[in-house]
Amino acid sequence: MPEEGGRWPVSVVLRPAAGGVLSQNLDALTREAADLAGPGHWHTGQPGSAHLTVRALEWYRAIVDPEEPAIHRYRAAMERAAAECGPARIEVVGLTLTDRTVMAAAVALDDQVDLFLDRLAEELGTDAWLELPYGRRDIWYVNLIHFTTDIAEPAALIDWIAAHREHSLGAETIAAAELVRFHHAAHSERPYMRPELLARTPFSSSPGRPGPPRQQVHSTYDETEPERA
Repeated sequence: MPEEGGRWPVSVVLRPAAGGVLSQNLDALTREAADLAGPGHWHTGQPGSAHLTVRALEWYRAIVDPEEPAIHRYRAAMERAAAECGPARIEVVGLTLTDRTVMAAAVALDDQVDLFLDRLAEELGTDAWLELPYGRRDIWYVNLIHFTTDIAEPAALIDWIAAHREHSLGAETIAAAELVRFHHAAHSERPYMRPELLARTPFSSSPGRPGPPRQQVHSTYDETEPERA
């Protein structure tokens, strides 16, 4: 369960279309990973849950009023940033493993999603405080499984991840950014963190400024950071 003041806060995310090819492929690998991980873990890569976090905005709190001033500020910042950026073109290219997750790595197919990342930070101003100590994120990913207990077949899971380290799951153009909060769906057949939509903002069809230079970087993912799933 998420804890007050902990991970899974209000966040800006990108979600693949629930009925699309990418979503289906993510779900298929989530099921395979879950078979090896065993029961009880969160199936975060299933349709409707799978997402790329652009920015976590605060620590988790159980009560979030969609009409409170902070949510209005977050939504307005997201709208201003999205107005200057084109749709997010991403491709999921393979799997990796951390001590807490099975992760599907993604790459940007142009500069617009990185531009949105930077413009959102600018537009948030002081509301960007949570991620400031960790610097600019340098990877995109979708978490398929969040581990919550012992792994049933750890050696088999490691081998399976290695076999899928370079494994394209498909590309998709994501047309809108979403402001969400998360709920723990504990009683689902496949437990997961369910995003509740607070606001959805389409990207511009005619973005107004060029994006930052694209660079090849190595992951600096750190599980001590706020939830950046």
